[in-house]
Amino acid sequence: DPALRQRAHDLLARETAADRAAVIEEFTAALELPADTLRGREVFKKNCASCHRVAGVGVDVAPDIADSYNKKPPQLLTDILDPNRAIDSNYVSYTVITTDGQVLTGIIASETATAITLRQQEDRQMTLLRDDIDELHSNGLSLMPEGLEQNLSPQQMADVIRFIKNWRYLESDIPLGE
Repeated sequence: DPALRQRAHDLLARETAADRAAVIEEFTAALELPADTLRGREVFKKNCASCHRVAGVGVDVAPDIADSYNKKPPQLLTDILDPNRAIDSNYVSYTVITTDGQVLTGIIASETATAITLRQQEDRQMTLLRDDIDELHSNGLSLMPEGLEQNLSPQQMADVIRFIKNWRYLESDIPLGE
């Protein structure tokens, strides 16, 4: 029932937004912690590099976050903890169900009249013939999952934000500070 589906979507969207707001509030204190760029690079390698590329670390599946010079730490915190708040249309995830029942999720890297190429984490790419696709639909969500905070302490969050902001100074004589 389309009306019921829309009502459920609206209710769940509100609950999700409230949940993400609470997580952001909880992690805001991380922005006041002394942070370390080198520790942040290690956190990035472990948690972010399967989709993002910064300072030669990782792969280019998701939006370019290396150019974060103009982003303030509170915005980076929000982007990390609430990835569905603002999604670039080129990075909306899609689910594909093939005619043999395989379920795949990724972003559409390219498409033609006869095939699509789906890009997944770790820069895996699959080209699927349209004849082999039973269903294809947008999830309306970022490929980046919610819940990254479950893997990060506030200190690790502070460090990874410091790395994203200051990676370009790692090989220079400019002091990174603590």
